[in-house]
Amino acid sequence: MILPKAFNNSWNVEKDGPLIKFEYATLQSAGFSEEVKQFLSLAGLPETPAPYLDFTSSQGVLKPITSIFSMSEEFQNCWFLGSTAAGDPICLTKETENVVFLDKSNGDKKVFINSSINQFAECLLVYSIMIDQAVQLNGEDAFIDNDIPESVIKWLKERLNNIDPKCMGNKCFWATEVGGFYGY
Repeated sequence: MILPKAFNNSWNVEKDGPLIKFEYATLQSAGFSEEVKQFLSLAGLPETPAPYLDFTSSQGVLKPITSIFSMSEEFQNCWFLGSTAAGDPICLTKETENVVFLDKSNGDKKVFINSSINQFAECLLVYSIMIDQAVQLNGEDAFIDNDIPESVIKWLKERLNNIDPKCMGNKCFWATEVGGFYGY
């Protein structure tokens, strides 16, 4: 599991964009573990990492999604981090500290992304490395054109599985993302 300093040292701000750090004071009052508070305040999350995610809307403040959007109290344990390319909210769940997204097209069903914020950040990092490898092997538009070598997809699947085996489960976010490459 990647620690905040290692993530900061590994994330290429020049190439992949800046990191948004969350306010420790707001994290303190939210009741998350020290590990979550340390990671979000010291490392943060990338503003707009691949695969087309966006964390700028959180503005570095972690709030219950029910205080941001008109949603039932059933979702009060979901704390808003950002959104997917489809505009689905990405959240940190209070009880398990899992990262999920709420699938708007499926009644806001929780879809598993990662078991922890650290694992989520590490998966974002590995995904960025995968894009670099594809570009190096198949040219500048390799990712946009879905021209990713099979060996690179295999490497990505193995790395994601090593980081968080649950993230490659059936219908989970990362498994679906990898499945989009040539039907994997």
